[in-house]
Amino acid sequence: MLNLPTTALTAGGLAVGLGIPVHFATGWLKANFKAKKKDWKTLIPFAGGIAYGGLASMCTGGLIGFGAGLITWFGNGAGSLALWGLAGGNTTRAVRATPVELSAEGNIILFLVTIAVFGIWKAINASEKKLAKRGIVAGVLLGISAVLGGAVAVSVIPAVNSAGASLLGAIG
Repeated sequence: MLNLPTTALTAGGLAVGLGIPVHFATGWLKANFKAKKKDWKTLIPFAGGIAYGGLASMCTGGLIGFGAGLITWFGNGAGSLALWGLAGGNTTRAVRATPVELSAEGNIILFLVTIAVFGIWKAINASEKKLAKRGIVAGVLLGISAVLGGAVAVSVIPAVNSAGASLLGAIG
């Protein structure tokens, strides 16, 4: 299967990855800043999307890897065009470090999480789906950035790989 490379995140792609949570946060803060009872439930689909997207960005093959590569490709292009049009200058500078990838065992966990996402998808309403989609895009782009993705690569990915190895060892 053809997989788009997810190894190149440009400054434009990073800008899109950062812009999505900033846009979400400003809207959420506007709606909840003065409210005595904050609507914390609206954060769940967005944060869940970011978490899933960050994990999916460490997948290097298959449909999930292809989807992450496609999101990166479109994010790089759209962000570079936006930055060039708004601020000028070179926006194609790569900002990604070498990633830690999911192992075969880690891919088992990603597969199971993907099945859970599909199972939950029908149960959530349209506005939550919209937030989750935005979160997934931001998670993929931020998950492969050098600094934020590095934090995921150092902490989350080894834990997922270890959980997958434990699962495989217990069942296999």
